[in-house]
Amino acid sequence: MRMDHLRRASRAIGLSFPHRRSHANPMDCFQCIYMPTLRLNMVFAHEKFMAGDPLIAKILIDSSDPDTVIDQLVVDIRGWGRTGWINVHTDKIFEKETVYWSHKTMLSSNTPVVPGRHNYPLHIRIPEECPSSYESQYGSIRYEVKVRVDSNNDQASSSETFPFLVISRSFLNKLPTNLLSPIDYSEEIDFTCCTLPFGSVSFKVHLKRTAFVIGETVEPIVHVKNRSRRQLKDVTMFLLAKSQYEARSRYEHVDEKKLAEMVMDQCHLGFVSARSNQDFDCVSLRIPFDAPPTQKYSPEIPLSFIPIIMIHYVLKLTALPGIELEIPLLVTAAAEEKN
Repeated sequence: MRMDHLRRASRAIGLSFPHRRSHANPMDCFQCIYMPTLRLNMVFAHEKFMAGDPLIAKILIDSSDPDTVIDQLVVDIRGWGRTGWINVHTDKIFEKETVYWSHKTMLSSNTPVVPGRHNYPLHIRIPEECPSSYESQYGSIRYEVKVRVDSNNDQASSSETFPFLVISRSFLNKLPTNLLSPIDYSEEIDFTCCTLPFGSVSFKVHLKRTAFVIGETVEPIVHVKNRSRRQLKDVTMFLLAKSQYEARSRYEHVDEKKLAEMVMDQCHLGFVSARSNQDFDCVSLRIPFDAPPTQKYSPEIPLSFIPIIMIHYVLKLTALPGIELEIPLLVTAAAEEKN
């Protein structure tokens, strides 16, 4: 009665109330959702695979529908490198992409699947020339396995992508003997300024070899002979990874290279007084276990596998005022090849 009175009053002043729905269906707010009856997963045999070795993994399929029939189980493996940046001076966009590995295979077809877990082994050899996986600000090298299942119904069809890591193939015992022999690097810096002799500084760095393995410790012995009148401050030894990225401008098709460096480890040595000699024999720098091996151009590599990201390592000795000395190193993936 009260609602009818309000309706009559509202019509008198020009307002209207919507009529109440007396037969609303409570199921109108629900939507039918079909749950998937198949789930994909992949288990790799190793955390990281070396180029030239087989990629070993298991594809796991969990099914809950007894009527599922797999029309096809397709595996698509892809490895590619990509670089890109914007030149802040010209606003030009530089980018490049290279495919290093592309392989597609079918593991199963027209296969009935009962409820439960099913294993499908994957064993495919990685090309020997593939470069290492790498992630940085200006480029990356990535590898992935895309698994696709097409079945007799949509709920049992699925597609998933699984990334994996590759390390380039290189061994310490296969390098030239000159890289595995002890060596001394020497350099002398003259501080003569405006024909006024302020003296000179001599550096000698002894290394047991210039090639190392990922995870190994580099222990140089540094001898400094300061014949100048100035004290050398902040004497520091760095282990650097230097990267070179190659890309092409999007519209002009002009190639450009970008250089970057990353400090992998460092050791502060202290100072050297004027007119004195100093030996530093407790220097220890470790190459990280997750670092990529040296990656550079080689004429023996096919054109399709030439990396667009080059990586090399150096020992860098610095001191104030304005002293820098760099020693190139070579880093391999393993000490020797295992059968």
